[in-house]
Amino acid sequence: MQKKFFFIAGALFFSMLVLSRVRGLAQESGSLVTGIVIEKLSKQPIEFATIQLLHPKDSTIIKTSVTDRKGKFLLDKISKGNFILVCSFIGYEKIIMPVTVNQLRENVGSIEISILSKNMNEVVVISRKSLLNTSIDRKVYNVTQDIMAQSGSASDVLKNIPSVEVDIDGLVTLRGSSDVMILINGRPSPLMGKTRAEVLQQLPANSIERIEVITNPSARYKPDGTSGIINIVMKKSLKGGLNGSAIANAGNKDRYNGSMSFNYKPGKLNLFTNYSIRQDRRIRLNNVNREYLDASGNTQSFYHESSQSPARPVSNLVTLGADYNLNEHNSVGISGNYHDRDQVKHDVAEKFFYDKNHLLTINYNRLRYDPEFEKEKDAKLYWQHNFPKEDHELRIEFNTSGSHEVEDNHYTNVYRFPLMPSVFDNTLIKQDNKQQEITADYTNPLSEDSKLEAGYNGSFNHTDMNFFGEYFDTIQRKFMKDIIKSNRFKYNESIQAVYATYQHSSGVFGYETGLRFEQALINSHLVTKDSSIKNQYFKVYPTLHFSYKLKNGELQLNYSKRVHRAEGDDLNPFPEYQDPRNLRAGNPKLLPEIIHSIEFGYKLQNNHFTFVPGLYYRYKLNGFTTVTLPVNDTVLLTTQQNLSNDKSTGLEFILSVKAGKFLTANLSSNLFFNQIDASDLGYSNKKSIVSMSNNFNVTATITKTTMWQISSNYRSARLTPQGKVFGSFVFNTGLRQDLFKKKLSVTLAASDLFNSLKQKSELNTVYLKQIVIGRRDARIIYLGISYRFGKMVKKQSEEKFQFDNNL
Repeated sequence: MQKKFFFIAGALFFSMLVLSRVRGLAQESGSLVTGIVIEKLSKQPIEFATIQLLHPKDSTIIKTSVTDRKGKFLLDKISKGNFILVCSFIGYEKIIMPVTVNQLRENVGSIEISILSKNMNEVVVISRKSLLNTSIDRKVYNVTQDIMAQSGSASDVLKNIPSVEVDIDGLVTLRGSSDVMILINGRPSPLMGKTRAEVLQQLPANSIERIEVITNPSARYKPDGTSGIINIVMKKSLKGGLNGSAIANAGNKDRYNGSMSFNYKPGKLNLFTNYSIRQDRRIRLNNVNREYLDASGNTQSFYHESSQSPARPVSNLVTLGADYNLNEHNSVGISGNYHDRDQVKHDVAEKFFYDKNHLLTINYNRLRYDPEFEKEKDAKLYWQHNFPKEDHELRIEFNTSGSHEVEDNHYTNVYRFPLMPSVFDNTLIKQDNKQQEITADYTNPLSEDSKLEAGYNGSFNHTDMNFFGEYFDTIQRKFMKDIIKSNRFKYNESIQAVYATYQHSSGVFGYETGLRFEQALINSHLVTKDSSIKNQYFKVYPTLHFSYKLKNGELQLNYSKRVHRAEGDDLNPFPEYQDPRNLRAGNPKLLPEIIHSIEFGYKLQNNHFTFVPGLYYRYKLNGFTTVTLPVNDTVLLTTQQNLSNDKSTGLEFILSVKAGKFLTANLSSNLFFNQIDASDLGYSNKKSIVSMSNNFNVTATITKTTMWQISSNYRSARLTPQGKVFGSFVFNTGLRQDLFKKKLSVTLAASDLFNSLKQKSELNTVYLKQIVIGRRDARIIYLGISYRFGKMVKKQSEEKFQFDNNL
């Protein structure tokens, strides 16, 4: 272990020395020309604008660059003299200006560009800005900028992001790891807890503004999540005047969803609201085959289960907020969200038990009637002070949220062989979660080349889980409390942190270093047993980021130390009895995972394509893993345990291509090697596998008002300590037609054309062999219509159809 840490530290130190030397050589070879490009009316930075430096005599191109997400650009190795600088961006006026270079660093200041139009009262610019903006350690998927059609869910959107995968159960993984922190508007939410897979399948995509993925965040961000952070930013408009949109979609088998959004900004005050509703229909089909073994490896018995789980979930999302600019330097804001999800489950599981000779011993149906709901509300209040110097600011923010979830399960066992009276049992599950978070973030650009960030983050989480079980007493003819199935578990977590980061760039070389100090206080209270398990620890999380700019690209080398903490459900030792023969429970003795993550990447970009290859390595201590253990001859317990260690090495590349105004394509691939050391769980040999995932989509602009798109996702087999999960493939397509000067749009989207969506898993242990295959009614067709209103300058960005590929 020490050798690995020395290797990591040595590699980073050596890279710093090498890049420092390169920086020195770069400074000796010429001057730097810097600046920023902004939109003239909104003063917002313009990303991906092209900057060219020309010779004044014959207009030959000396150097080309592209602006970053802050609108900034840099031209290096420029000799002293007079030049012509050209700034261009599709749909905007070209700026041509003289530039004189007479010092080592020449800043041309802000370049303001305007939209090409004769009538500025209402203009639609079809700039076809790609929904996917990629860099080495960050991907930004712009979901709804002037969105024209949207019928899918948040899970459908996530599938289009490189290295992000969503399986048939809605489980989200990033670079092969499900230990990813998912935030809502940059903050933790109760929605992203135990039921986040179901929530993401129901969260309307037309309520999302963009999704940000950061694989190696700086110390400013929370270190939670093995593979990084996924931040879902909800819709909030800042346009002047009154504007809004209305969207409605209808699908086969009585599926419906829609949304309405309004924004009013007469001046200093900005008011915004959004409402979304989604009515879904899902039928889950499962087949389970098991072979039970004795201590000698001989077959004891067999088991088969075939189940159907139909449901019609309905979800509502309401957002309301206001921002107000008190003066030039101070602004305040308040906003809130309300989300509810209701559904009634009618599950039927037919169970067959056989002896070792395949002779039937027991056959019964287990029926489940479960009206359940989840309600979540949150509020945010902030104050921001902008100092006179650009980007010098202080922001203080308070967030509070709460959720209430109820499952009212009613079970019936209907016996067919041998014949016997039906058996009834109930389980009422209530879960309440409250979270508060206070943050203070300070940013100070010390100079043009350096920046300091510092802040405080305090998060406080309280979870209360209450299980009440009943059985039907045939003698008294009434339901009685089941002491074994009834329990209460409380979980309290307090994490307070301070952080500081320092950024500096000199010529083509840049670096950022950061430290985050965290104190965690955790208390798991087993109320039923009147006992508590406390865990307190103090940890330091360092981060390092290095960059080196090339002529048409950039190199980066990043390191971060991360953590994955167990949630309340992971620690709750009391089992759920949805199936009395297949129990699920947490482990109160789970230790937090500690992850060391290194990433090296390269970005090559011009006007026609972007290519981002990268290598990454993760070393994980105390990794969480799901294991299935026998309680007795007929009952299995699935729980979480800590691995000795887990190592992952991966190669990722993203290629985005634009073929004129007609075609855009995105191809991403993630190939990784995963090795598991489960010696702490009693396994003597290490297990390893090579896995791969691919995302591909093509958008063809057939006419100025017609767009056609195809997308596909492939996921190869995955390794687990006790078996593996097999691969899957999905193919989708869609068509969009714009009408009435693009105020109205009609879309037709079809999901899983080849009906290939399924999930197959395999379990192999010394006492059990199991194969599970899950499916659903996968082919889904949506017809949608959207209408936009408002008189303002607006940019219409290219967008993607979102397909329904969740179980």
